[in-house]
Amino acid sequence: MFEKLSMYCDKYAEQIPVTFVLGFYVTLVVNRWWNQFVNLPWPDRLMFHISSCVQGKDEYGRLLRRTMVRYVNLTSLLIFRSVSTAVCKRFPTMDHVVEAGVCSAKFD
Repeated sequence: MFEKLSMYCDKYAEQIPVTFVLGFYVTLVVNRWWNQFVNLPWPDRLMFHISSCVQGKDEYGRLLRRTMVRYVNLTSLLIFRSVSTAVCKRFPTMDHVVEAGVCSAKFD
């Protein structure tokens, strides 16, 4: 039975090259991974824009930039909480986010 199965597979193996199928599969998997990596929210770019657009060397400008960056970090944390089990375990509720100091008050 095994010999018949081997001969059957060998007969059709020449029609579609295995390396072609394997290469197509690997390309598909790597492209999906790369698209997920590229679409991750990186707050660094937004922070650079904030620091270049929000002018002022006084206390008000500094606090405004700092507050905006804190909101960006909070947004990233809330997004990662919904997709990452490790982040969700670290911050299971909004109370844990408040206790960590990322958010100053609980939002209802």
